[in-house]
Amino acid sequence: MKILLVGNYINDRQISINRFISLIEKGLNKIGHEVCRIQITPVLGKFKPSVRGWGKWLGYMDKFLIFPFQLRQYIDWADIVCICDQGFSYYTGYLRNKTHLVICHDLLAIRSALGEIPENPTSWTGRQYQSLIFKGLKQAQYIACSSEATYADVLRLTQINPNRVTVIEDCLSEQYEQMATEEALTRVSKFNINLNSPLLIHVGGDQWYKNRLGLLTIFNYLRSQPDMGNIQLAMIGKPLSQEMHQFITINNLQKHVIEIVTPSDDDLRAFYSIATALIFPSLKEGFGVPVIEAQVCGCPVFTSNRSPLTEICRDAAVYFDPQDYQSAAKIIGENLLNHE
Repeated sequence: MKILLVGNYINDRQISINRFISLIEKGLNKIGHEVCRIQITPVLGKFKPSVRGWGKWLGYMDKFLIFPFQLRQYIDWADIVCICDQGFSYYTGYLRNKTHLVICHDLLAIRSALGEIPENPTSWTGRQYQSLIFKGLKQAQYIACSSEATYADVLRLTQINPNRVTVIEDCLSEQYEQMATEEALTRVSKFNINLNSPLLIHVGGDQWYKNRLGLLTIFNYLRSQPDMGNIQLAMIGKPLSQEMHQFITINNLQKHVIEIVTPSDDDLRAFYSIATALIFPSLKEGFGVPVIEAQVCGCPVFTSNRSPLTEICRDAAVYFDPQDYQSAAKIIGENLLNHE
């Protein structure tokens, strides 16, 4: 079977989505399908590669005016078209006569645009953009959701026939496994980590729901507890915001919080393999891949007591309220001391 995978816009730099699409491509090839993967290439956006300002508007032109011509060239070739991120659901309008599905990771942006998430207000232009995505999602022939929580959101908001929607949870590469301790320590030592002190890690982007400022607050409370003064926190992923840096400075955490921007996949696996624990205090998630990456590498997980994280981790994690910082710090501290 010929399967066309429609990826994301290169300038958006969505590393986790790219990794996810690569897994799909590899898996489909392995079971004998003929796979073609296309991404939205910057044409106008190459003159201003940014997700803000003029770069954002040039990106819209690439997505809406230029890429559809490229997409049409591949549609006839394919037996099935898979849009690999619901953020590009508006392309379903070109697929009315072609078997297709959309992979829906979450509806957080759409829910924000609809006013369901007041802590993340959406601009007028953002609401128009999400409206196009939502319209395209409702037109999709089939939708595959990454979690039961996303599945419930899709059915509730779209009101489409449940027979068109299913749940296929995210996965990891079969090669993803715990790294040998010696190699992991060698890799982690490059990042100014004190290997003689406990190391907590967080892995994630700069989206509002990742709750990274909340994590810093939890960590600050944690360090005030007995026997926790030498603990470290590595924040892995996107650069920290100015507000986060100010918090670190005000609370004298400069020697205890280490910023690690977009490490290699192997370096990330090294952190999972030797860390004391992963703290993942998200307010909301579509799935939460870092928690299963950590668990595969033998890293204990402290995470939010909210779906889908409770759905994914079940009884294999320690849960806390991500907005009750002192209570979260107490739960984490007590568990760390009990497992020393």
